[in-house]
Amino acid sequence: MSRVAVAIIGAGPYGLSLAAHLSARKVEHRIFGQPMRFWSDIAEAGGERYLKSFCFGTNLSTPAPGYSFADYNEPRGLETFEPCSIMNFTEYGRWFQHHNVPWVEPVEVEHVDRQGDGFAVQLSDGERLVADRLIIATGLSGFAHVPPVLASLPPDLAVHTSGVTSFAAFRGRDVAVIGAGQSALEAAALLCEAGARPQLLVRESSVRWHDRSALEPGFWERLRWPISGLGRGLKAKALTQFPGAMHRVPAKWRTRFVRSHLPAEGAWWLRHRVETRLPIHLGVTVVKAREVSGRVALQLRLASDAGQRRLTVDHVIAGSGYEIDVGRLMFISQGLRSAIQRLGRAPQLNASFEASIPGLHFVGPASAMSFGPLFRFVIGAEYAARVVSRRLSPQHLDVATGAKPARTQGRRLT
Repeated sequence: MSRVAVAIIGAGPYGLSLAAHLSARKVEHRIFGQPMRFWSDIAEAGGERYLKSFCFGTNLSTPAPGYSFADYNEPRGLETFEPCSIMNFTEYGRWFQHHNVPWVEPVEVEHVDRQGDGFAVQLSDGERLVADRLIIATGLSGFAHVPPVLASLPPDLAVHTSGVTSFAAFRGRDVAVIGAGQSALEAAALLCEAGARPQLLVRESSVRWHDRSALEPGFWERLRWPISGLGRGLKAKALTQFPGAMHRVPAKWRTRFVRSHLPAEGAWWLRHRVETRLPIHLGVTVVKAREVSGRVALQLRLASDAGQRRLTVDHVIAGSGYEIDVGRLMFISQGLRSAIQRLGRAPQLNASFEASIPGLHFVGPASAMSFGPLFRFVIGAEYAARVVSRRLSPQHLDVATGAKPARTQGRRLT
């Protein structure tokens, strides 16, 4: 059985960025997964799909210059501010991978467990290896949150927005979309444009939309609503400028802030594709859902008069976001999962993104409860890659901790 210093599971923005930084520090590693798979699946479902974030805040990270999203877009005459298509972002990520991390191994990790002072990794192609250190960089994959009220419905009748493989498949169908965030609003627009008959069910009393940001804002606007890679406002600016600061905040306050930061809202460029185009039911909550003759009967509670009504549709799509839960990482052995200390259901991480299991690190959205909302987005990839690669470099491990250094005999190439 072969052994490697560092194994990275996941070849999305965080995994690719970390691999580029480890390579620059000459740390031996292997990285597994289909490059940008999560994003390509979203893009390939069809329709006009765009990033909600600014282009300049959606960079993958490498110490080498010339590989930002703008560096990719500008020579091609594509948008460098907003909005940028998700398909274009996927292609950018693959371009980044081709130039900076060509040794990605497009195989899946089927099982991980402890083995001595390392981790035994089983790959889908049958190979087994041992890694001294393991990095989980699987992004949002596997963390789609479907409300419990929909859990009993068969998957062909109820699906999360991330699970839609083709919006065109709903043509001519009645579809209830639940939620008021970007994914729900976008799904409703795409369904309408694909010839379906969507209805949007919103628990709140209104749908929130953020305004378009000026490319060259005035002095007072820059002062009051500064633009950063995380969005507009002083909080977003502070989180971007001091990416590691939230880790020092007491966990009770930090986790509350992570849950409440950035309420459900839609992008300005989506508004005209939703309003006046489809029915929007405000102040309604789904209290029961059941299959009736191959369709879905929804029992709705109305906030306006405390009454209820019934809505029958062909399908339900949940735009209910994501919930990080270590227990859902089924490729990790049950014993190893159970040993990971948590903040809520997310892993509790130290300042080097290391979990309570020595040598096991989490980067990306799984680190948000420990590091703040910045790490729910691509913009956090640079800080995470720099911190973890420095932690795993031989010089740091030898001098700062006395731990066994990561080997530097080269990296895995394919």
